[in-house]
Amino acid sequence: VMALWQWPLTLMQTQAHFFESIMAMPVVLEARLPMIADSMRSPATANSAELSRMVTEKTAAFDHSRRSMTAVANKVQKANDANVRDLHKLSSGSMMWPADYMRIAERNLSVFAALIASPGEALAPIHKSVTANARRLRK
Repeated sequence: VMALWQWPLTLMQTQAHFFESIMAMPVVLEARLPMIADSMRSPATANSAELSRMVTEKTAAFDHSRRSMTAVANKVQKANDANVRDLHKLSSGSMMWPADYMRIAERNLSVFAALIASPGEALAPIHKSVTANARRLRK
């Protein structure tokens, strides 16, 4: 429930991380594009450690982001399925008790909280990677 109350702060933090990532991208590109061009001209003298790091970091960050979004999608799907089962009981004439309604409410609040947090969680590994690279490559 706290996530629902704090959604404006969550949104502001996600926006700040998004803009920090946007500002760090040119620094990373400015440092790495010449490395890529040099490696195409002369593969023997290429900075293979940095080029390898570039691929593995990017792959790991986007995979972590994908997994967080998949987890939220699975949570929404499970909640939807459970809601359908509960509402089917109600429409078939079965009695639903206050505890049943509370379970539905808690389930849906949990899903709403996950949906609110999902953009920030998906952006977090990408933000971490690009800002760390920008700090490192500025040197």
